[in-house]
Amino acid sequence: MVRAAVCTLLVALSACKERREPVPAPPTGSGSSGSATPAVASRRDPHSLSNPEQIVVTHLSLHLSVDFTTKILTGKARLTLAKREPSASTVILDTDGLSIDTVTDCTTAQPVPSTTAPVVKRLGQALTITPASDCVAIAYRTSPAAKALLWVDPAGTAGKKQPMLFTQSQAILARTWIPLQDTPGVRFTYDATIVVPQGVRPVMSAENPSAPLANGSWEFRMTQPIPSYLMALAVGDLAFQPIGERTGVYAEPSIVEAAAREFAEVDAMIAAAEKLYGPYRWGRYDILVLPPSFPFGGMENPRLTFLTPTVITGDRALVGLIAHELAHSWSGNLVTNSTWNDTWLNEGFTTYVERRIMEALRGTEHAEMAWANGRKDLDKALAEMGRTNLDSRLALDWGTERDPDDIVSEIAYDKGALLLHAMELAFGRDTFDAFLRARFDRLAFQSSDTKTFEADAAPLFKAKDPGWTLAEWLHQPGLPATAPPTTSARLAALEAEAVAFATTGTLPAAKDWKTTEWLAFLGGMPKDTTRERLLALDATYKLTASTNALIAMSWLPVLIQADVREAAPTVDAYLVRVGRRWLVRTVYTAMIAKNDFWRAHAAAVFEKAKAGYHPVTRDTIAEMLAPTKPADR
Repeated sequence: MVRAAVCTLLVALSACKERREPVPAPPTGSGSSGSATPAVASRRDPHSLSNPEQIVVTHLSLHLSVDFTTKILTGKARLTLAKREPSASTVILDTDGLSIDTVTDCTTAQPVPSTTAPVVKRLGQALTITPASDCVAIAYRTSPAAKALLWVDPAGTAGKKQPMLFTQSQAILARTWIPLQDTPGVRFTYDATIVVPQGVRPVMSAENPSAPLANGSWEFRMTQPIPSYLMALAVGDLAFQPIGERTGVYAEPSIVEAAAREFAEVDAMIAAAEKLYGPYRWGRYDILVLPPSFPFGGMENPRLTFLTPTVITGDRALVGLIAHELAHSWSGNLVTNSTWNDTWLNEGFTTYVERRIMEALRGTEHAEMAWANGRKDLDKALAEMGRTNLDSRLALDWGTERDPDDIVSEIAYDKGALLLHAMELAFGRDTFDAFLRARFDRLAFQSSDTKTFEADAAPLFKAKDPGWTLAEWLHQPGLPATAPPTTSARLAALEAEAVAFATTGTLPAAKDWKTTEWLAFLGGMPKDTTRERLLALDATYKLTASTNALIAMSWLPVLIQADVREAAPTVDAYLVRVGRRWLVRTVYTAMIAKNDFWRAHAAAVFEKAKAGYHPVTRDTIAEMLAPTKPADR
């Protein structure tokens, strides 16, 4: 997932730990049946209250009714169970804010013993069940405040007629809408029946039907086992338009054609990825364009990537974001980090694969810019957090006191990807590609961890000493001195042009620039560029009037830095219109850092905009605006 999109230009160019038992052989073929028992990590996930090492969920049958009036999902989850320990008598599930009505045996419909524990901060409540057989049925209701669910009023959609609902389960929010073992170390298959009001249709991270059943309900199947964070549901006024034989786009009718045009390269991306890392194993690859309130760039829900509308710019400059979510079909969805302490195995691998896909499509210069920008973002993050900060390790050891959503993205994404790039350079591209492909094949549809990766990579280091060790990258903070350089002549030229403009006032010859060039130029703008020169640039290129959310995200902080207060209405309109967390956070950060005028303005506009933000975005900005506690000064 491009959670907050890892850097300013990177998303334009590209997307933007303890010992476990040996991993058993993966399932064969393109899928896995619900009868197979997925592998489970031997160490308990600190961010889950469940007990999959004793009894594990292997299949979910879900029946939900969607009520836009009460903003509640009501229904039943039937969970198929498998014992890991013969003597185990209880199964523990993760819940958070769910109202549990009944817990019964699937076959007899008789109640089975169950208890709900007190709330644990960040983790929710453990639901402990003593099953009478290998299947329990839980009737329940969600809370209107469920963090995984965003209910969008008609005014917040493109069509303005029908409401919309969408979910965001990563990292540990699936438990707010389904009682599950909410850990990436557990994988399960699922089927679902969804009942929705007339005028809207549901889609899921599964095989999506083209029409409802005769009774009006919609049925879904996911035959490959997935972890809970990839459970996804969206409901709205959605149209579908095919792109290729196994690709297409869901979106509101008014934007579906534009989205299909923007995403026309997705089949070429799949072909490039398959050539590198083996077959795409999920059947179809479709994309759902969500309303502006979607908090992330994209979410890699299998078979149905959720995508921000800010990627639709008309010049296909930001489709690297799709390459990132597609890359998750191998790294993350196919081979999953077993706990969130190993997030780098998900996002670092995906960032590397994504850049390889985009290099195949756009060439070496494009790839060099992506690597150079990733390194810039990584160096900036390390400078801000401190290069000896233990959170800058790839293999983390966070406990229950830390929220996995707080893992620094530049470390997991960019340091992780740079490690793999260093391995590619050390061992040769052909050798490293073969290593990655073999790993994807061996661990397909399973969860893994850093220790397993170290064991997998050991033969490479035994065959050739690169002059550095994996331990330096994985278990030490900061960045090893042997990290490979990442340079881009094109990026350097654009940044030099920005400096020249700030120094001399000479306007760039930017008439034919696309989003990529503008983001590089604005990213290189010196902080002391005068307002007079910025206004001259704006008069020529109309940046303030741009509807491109990425350009605005880069341009508005430049105006704020120069204290161009007449830009405040445009800033307000942007923060109300856009809900993608990274984009709005960047603008709020600039306002908070500038002066009293902009800080007060940030607080005022947040009060107007927050109702349209996803809870993830709303909580982030609220924390940024919160007064500093005296003890923290």
